Amino acid sequence: MPASLPHGSALNELMRESFLLNRSLLEAAQQLTERSGVTGTQWGVLAALDFGGDPRTVAETARRMGLTRQSVQRVTDVLADNNLVKYLPNPADKRAKLVEVTPAGRALLKQLEQRQHAWVAGVASSHSDSDINAAAQLVKNIRQRISKQSEIILAADT
Repeated sequence: MPASLPHGSALNELMRESFLLNRSLLEAAQQLTERSGVTGTQWGVLAALDFGGDPRTVAETARRMGLTRQSVQRVTDVLADNNLVKYLPNPADKRAKLVEVTPAGRALLKQLEQRQHAWVAGVASSHSDSDINAAAQLVKNIRQRISKQSEIILAADT
């Protein structure tokens, strides 16, 4: 990043810390799911499929998560094999089935949420809610700005 940008080095440091935070969060998810029968990735997909309570397609879930449909499909198939979700006919599209979280899947989510709440309370205890909210808002603003910049770059390439 050019030295003429006054906040460039600060943003670089935030990005570096964000990558490290992401790795730490993934490791924490693996620890929280230990002995649950699912991985952290499977937990994330299961929670996304349950978000809002209504059945949705794998493609809708993948878009919501910012992942490829294929990767979410692979995880969803494993969840279905373990009776945590089930496929339903989709009246709007015969090829794209709806996915519904089963009662067993919801029970597992509840168990994992309890573990997560205890973990979050421990992590958050050394920070004020206003500091956490400000950090979340800053990250959201930067994410949106990056998305907007990406759109500008893509438009310029066409």
